[in-house]
Amino acid sequence: MRGDYRVELRARAFDLLCVLVEARGSLVEKDELIEKVWSGAVVEENNLQAQISALRKALGPDRDLLSTEFGRGYRLLLGTDAVEGQVQLHADLPQRAATCSLPNAITSLIGRSTEVSEIEGLLGRARLVTIVGPGGVGKTRLANEVGRRLVPAFPDGVFLAELGKLSEDQLVWPTIGTALSIPASVLRQPGRLRSYVEHRRILLVVDNCEHVVEAAAEVLANLLQVSANLSVLGTAQEPLGMPGEYVFRLGPLAVPPKTMREASEALGHPAVELFVERAKERAREFQLLDTNACDVSEICRRLDGIPLALELAAARVAALGVTGVLTGLDDRFKLLTAGRRTVLARHRTLRNAVDWSHDLLSPEAKRLFRRLAVFPGAFTPEAAHQVAAGNLEEEWQTADTLGELEGKSLLLVDAGRPEPHFHMLETIRFDALEKLAESNEVDGIARRHASFTAAMSEEASVDWRILPTEDWLNRHATGLDDIRAALDWALSASGDVDLGVTILSHSAPFWIQHSQHDEGQRRISEILGGIAIQGPIHSQAEMAAQTALGACLTWAKGPVAETRNAWSRALELATELSDVEVGLQAHYGLWLFHLRCGDYAGSLRHAREMMERASLGNDREAFAAGQRIAGVSHHFLGQHAEGRRLIETSLGWYDRHPPIQRFRFGLDQRVAGLAFLSRILWIEGQFATAIDVARDALEKARALDHACTLCCALAEGWCMVHALNGDETAVERAAPLLVQTASRHGLGFWTVYGELFMAWATTGNDERPQARIERVFASTSGMDFDPLYSTLVTDLLINADVDHPAREAFLRLADRVDDGRDEAHWAWSEFLRVRAQITNPTPASRERELRRALDIAERQEAPALGLRVVFDLVKLLTDHGRRDEARALLEPYLDLLPSGVSSRDWRAARSWYVSRLSDAY
Repeated sequence: MRGDYRVELRARAFDLLCVLVEARGSLVEKDELIEKVWSGAVVEENNLQAQISALRKALGPDRDLLSTEFGRGYRLLLGTDAVEGQVQLHADLPQRAATCSLPNAITSLIGRSTEVSEIEGLLGRARLVTIVGPGGVGKTRLANEVGRRLVPAFPDGVFLAELGKLSEDQLVWPTIGTALSIPASVLRQPGRLRSYVEHRRILLVVDNCEHVVEAAAEVLANLLQVSANLSVLGTAQEPLGMPGEYVFRLGPLAVPPKTMREASEALGHPAVELFVERAKERAREFQLLDTNACDVSEICRRLDGIPLALELAAARVAALGVTGVLTGLDDRFKLLTAGRRTVLARHRTLRNAVDWSHDLLSPEAKRLFRRLAVFPGAFTPEAAHQVAAGNLEEEWQTADTLGELEGKSLLLVDAGRPEPHFHMLETIRFDALEKLAESNEVDGIARRHASFTAAMSEEASVDWRILPTEDWLNRHATGLDDIRAALDWALSASGDVDLGVTILSHSAPFWIQHSQHDEGQRRISEILGGIAIQGPIHSQAEMAAQTALGACLTWAKGPVAETRNAWSRALELATELSDVEVGLQAHYGLWLFHLRCGDYAGSLRHAREMMERASLGNDREAFAAGQRIAGVSHHFLGQHAEGRRLIETSLGWYDRHPPIQRFRFGLDQRVAGLAFLSRILWIEGQFATAIDVARDALEKARALDHACTLCCALAEGWCMVHALNGDETAVERAAPLLVQTASRHGLGFWTVYGELFMAWATTGNDERPQARIERVFASTSGMDFDPLYSTLVTDLLINADVDHPAREAFLRLADRVDDGRDEAHWAWSEFLRVRAQITNPTPASRERELRRALDIAERQEAPALGLRVVFDLVKLLTDHGRRDEARALLEPYLDLLPSGVSSRDWRAARSWYVSRLSDAY
């Protein structure tokens, strides 16, 4: 019984239920179920699946209590213990926080329980399953349902890659990479790609593959080859044609035969059940009775049981009743048969429902409907008014018309946001685009959309500097789709190149935030190279484009030649056009490029030029930013005292004058200043203060919720200070956040830096550190990244094999000091100390190298690094009976560093002194 209703259940399904109930929420293996229910008879597994489907149907709204555990068996979550049962289900799996990017279902999935079970079973036997069927048949909804049910079985996540809005094959790679949080720079490098996915047990749901089927097949083949733990569930109107692909052909929902007369019998068919359920959502009083069962059954047959068509038709019941809906479909079919014989067969049935709904619209709504097709994704009422309103002069009129379209299921609305967003289903938008083409309004509406997108991108570019990352994404979540569509038109033969250039000049935040920097670089480069247009663009437009390209590359790819070229050209044009702001931005970008390449003197020149330009323009904020970056350059040149003075001066200005736009130069300058200050404080021996300042920077970055700022606080402050301090645990805990944040936002340099920290933190505990070391070095191969930017590299090399190529490469770099070019380096004493360990076999040669390193540390006023050199020297001298010399060296350093209790180096040296050199020894 369910309430007052009797539920029919056959004997075998009832026996199955008894076994599951007796298990009291525990997992029952498939083999055990077959043994107990079929009493030892030999049966196929599909017999079990059929009884499970029957049992789920009998459970009705409680069907979710019967849970499938991927590849193992089933469990029944009983009553109030259901939540506890779910927790126990997860306890059987590896204890990781499973991630799911699939959208939550708003309505129940009707009539597909058997299909869900069958696809779950297929994914237990195959790593690639494609749901194939016509448009509107419910492929996406079914894939999402299966994916959400399998979340516990994929502890590393179930992720959605939506391909429906893509217009180019080359966008498939970055779209799937974004879904899996894989930087685009990694995607076409099998070795690096393998390290991102091979150990992750993931289900990737790839939706709407049909228009990019070859590109999707190539991407998925590469992913499946490099990871044995990856499973893929795709949807398309045709198979992908890949080896090992299991094709699940999804047909329409079952419809009643023409002989059906009674409501109870009709309701046993999923098409009728869906129609009735959706009709009740619009008209609560609607009921399926014997008097209307024949008409409802006929509607379902005429619509061939296609779920989307049924939902569109059911939405009309409230206004027209069942008879009116049936009549409308009948008239519409005759018209389509006479007028559109060339329409593809797979579109005819759904087009009937769409066109019929369209014919019921007011003239204003019809006009708005076709014009809204210009939006490739979601849009706000304000955007609809600006682009598509036409004769609707007041915004409230547009809102009313949008309501009319939504009421007829031609638009869907997401009311969960602060401002409602509308969108069309892809198949409906296809029909609307055809109507727009027939109206001869394409160019006019496309121009209005491009103008709207240009204004939106300019606003987003400003917001990017002043809003927290999540707030920016919420406000401009659909902007990238609009930018792509607007650029496709603007750079076409009938487009407007000036509009395209305007959009591109403000587009950098979108490429970076959505990890699509390769596409951004390509589109901007096409403009700058004249590929997309005829002839060169004017200087002002080129300057804007070069600035956008430089900003995109700086944060996305780091120190590559294209970054330097873009900023250099932007600076040249800014000087020519007397554009002060672009000049400041270019000097900042070139400072960062030279810093990351190891040209610290060159970086200082750009910092000083930035300060000079800011001073001439009386721009105190830019001057303070220039002081901050000049201080960083001095620090990297080994001039720590001057670096500290400049950074503290800059921080003082920012404390007194908080800027309105915190991210004017890409990240928060105050947080960046604190991060680099913490490094200097550690080198100067103020260990506890350094950790406190690094913590302050990290806390402030978290509060700002800005990706670049957080990465800087983690990499240059928190992780670096703890790495200098030898605290592998602290680095191992923080580095994954750095990698995750950088990967999610397409910040290539920070991703590499984070991988370097992770390798450093774990290599000492790794029995085979070689592979990890090689991966870190390989990740920098595409950059002009100075291997001596950080002491982490030298720490890794100590663990490398004697004949490892990385050691040889380091020694070649270290030899640069012999010609005097690179002695002005913040960690050169450390590099010489490591070289003494690796290459000087005799005590005398090691001592000479170490004394040279100590001289550099003392001249740079870097006592923390000097202590490391002294400790190595002390151990060398002690081992050769020179205890008095050793004591005379070490005692002053231990006294010099009163806060040394916070340093692992100080504690080790102190322990050695007490045990080997003190008078008590």
